[in-house]
Amino acid sequence: MDANDERRQVTEVQHRLIGMYTDKKPEDVAEAVEAAYRHFDGIDVRDFVPLLVERRANQALSGSAVMADSGEVPPALGG
Repeated sequence: MDANDERRQVTEVQHRLIGMYTDKKPEDVAEAVEAAYRHFDGIDVRDFVPLLVERRANQALSGSAVMADSGEVPPALGG
């Protein structure tokens, strides 16, 4: 994945989370996404960065590691 495609996907994550977290300011959601994205600076394998950014930002915004509408259960909860 090239850098432009990765940035486009992270922007899509940001827009999706802004739509999900209507109780939060869009700027706060954007900052959570950017903070999650910065967490992966320096990582060589970038293929899954957008997905990992979404999970990390979602956790920061909701306080839960469960992705919205995924049915995923965090390992700590027995999944």
